[in-house]
Amino acid sequence: MKTLFAVLPVSGLFVFTSAAAIFSDTFDSGPSPSWGNEVGNWTASGGVYFAQAPNNAPPTYSSLPFNLQDFSIDLDINHVQDGGVWLRSSDNQNGVLLVTGAAPNGLYWHVISGGVVSPRLNIASGLFTDGVSDAHLHITVSGDTYSVFVNGALTPATTLTDSTFSSGKIALYDFSPQTFDNVTVVPEPSSVFVASLLLLGCGAWRAVRRHRPL
Repeated sequence: MKTLFAVLPVSGLFVFTSAAAIFSDTFDSGPSPSWGNEVGNWTASGGVYFAQAPNNAPPTYSSLPFNLQDFSIDLDINHVQDGGVWLRSSDNQNGVLLVTGAAPNGLYWHVISGGVVSPRLNIASGLFTDGVSDAHLHITVSGDTYSVFVNGALTPATTLTDSTFSSGKIALYDFSPQTFDNVTVVPEPSSVFVASLLLLGCGAWRAVRRHRPL
């Protein structure tokens, strides 16, 4: 995985920042305490993560504590059957949900707002064998565009354009025996750059105040 760098001049100094993963979990030693485990009684066993009470009414939900705008997430899914990934969500009633497996054994999207679930959107069918296939997903969220790349493909299997949510949390959804592994989250470099500028600006402002004559 690449690490991206920016050098920022502030008050004669140069600050070295990087845009790299803000979260990674292999589940080899159990789940990270960062997982919210809000709905579904999630656990890790044998190096994989899953809901012990998979359900879609209400949908299961285990989130990470990052409010993100633009980002990418990589993860492995074992025995793809019916589950998925929440994007820009606030809870299990609000967010974009990428559904994996299920009929038609592929991928599709739901936009869920206030508990109201959209129809299946932008279906990509026949990608997996139900309960048998393993898959690596690379999901990108940039502006109003959500894209998912399967098993290292250079073109997305399906893309959604939707402006309902501008930011939110990543979470996992499980409605079958499928399991999750090797989750990595990387914020968009531009977001890290802007955040760095804001932090450095605050530091420079405090320095001016500290040295201002009374």
